[in-house]
Amino acid sequence: MHDPTSHAKTDLRQDRVVLSRRTLAAPLLLFLALIAAYFATVLAILMTGALAALVLVPLCGMLIVALFVIGHDACHQSYTSSRFLNQVIGRIAFLPALHSFSLWDREHDHRHHRFNNIRVLDYAWIPLDLAEYARAGLSHRLRYRLYRNPAGVLLYYLFEIWPRRKLWPRRVFVGAIRPAYIADSMLLVAFVAASLLVMVGGCFGKGAFEAIVLAFVLPFLIFQMMLSSAIFLHHTHPEVPWYASVEEWEADDGGVRGTMHVEFPYIFRKIILHIMEHSAHHYAPGVPLYKLDDMQERIKRHGAKSWQFSFREYFEVCARCKLFDYATHCWLDFEGRQTWVPLSVRLPACGDVCGPHCRVSVGRENTVSEFTPAIC
Repeated sequence: MHDPTSHAKTDLRQDRVVLSRRTLAAPLLLFLALIAAYFATVLAILMTGALAALVLVPLCGMLIVALFVIGHDACHQSYTSSRFLNQVIGRIAFLPALHSFSLWDREHDHRHHRFNNIRVLDYAWIPLDLAEYARAGLSHRLRYRLYRNPAGVLLYYLFEIWPRRKLWPRRVFVGAIRPAYIADSMLLVAFVAASLLVMVGGCFGKGAFEAIVLAFVLPFLIFQMMLSSAIFLHHTHPEVPWYASVEEWEADDGGVRGTMHVEFPYIFRKIILHIMEHSAHHYAPGVPLYKLDDMQERIKRHGAKSWQFSFREYFEVCARCKLFDYATHCWLDFEGRQTWVPLSVRLPACGDVCGPHCRVSVGRENTVSEFTPAIC
């Protein structure tokens, strides 16, 4: 995929157009089935004994994951052929995940997909370089080390992304507060209030604390941990580069090269609705989830990177991907030692425009509130 021939590029563009054709009935039925299954599972958790409820908790968490993937597609306008229906489905599907549809649209569709793996412009799992890590305060370094640990990966999104960016609009992140942001956040408030009212006030034979923990908190935490690990795996690997500038990213086809397809067993891929076919998704975000595996197979033939998931390989990725040297495009450990060979990255031919060193102005991780333009 990194350097396909002109003919191959034409074939891929044609594949993208063909596979981006969406349907209406089947995806609508899938959404209705999953939302019904979610509410039925919550009700079953509330009505059964503690042991049976604990067995159902992981299923409830997985249903939140599946609904979130549908909402993700709907936000890209790639789930059904109806734009209006995508808006409605996306907002409902995001409710159990406690995500604002319009805030996700702004941060994910209009920021991450435009600037993935660019140090200042992306907003999740940005690796520090050695100098930034050395300058960081003790608490910042400790948190950073935790989140680069195999277990800490599961906690990153819950503490660093979701409460700051996905619940309520904050001017420091979104700039002007639009009415849609407020409306979607209030929709989440109403959903939480209604859910807690049913769980606490319903005659289910459970105490309020037990009902809320089993039917609301634990499934949500399962979803959060799976989302955090998925985003990490999407854009972190010794063979996945990060970029210091938009120019580097564009010259190196970073929209796709900055992604990784992690292969899971067939049944699990179906359960999570192909969310891990991620290089295909970045190349063709208009392709719906029910055709994404086909797009991934086609893009794989042109060099898109992938690896077969195993816990041994996952621990290896976490061990190698601590810091990143943006000058040599190489992953480092916390002592600054190379953990992988420097990556071959196409550099922009921008000497006539902005001199020999084309970079963005870089600050500490997560300190940029708006899209920072590339400057030289």
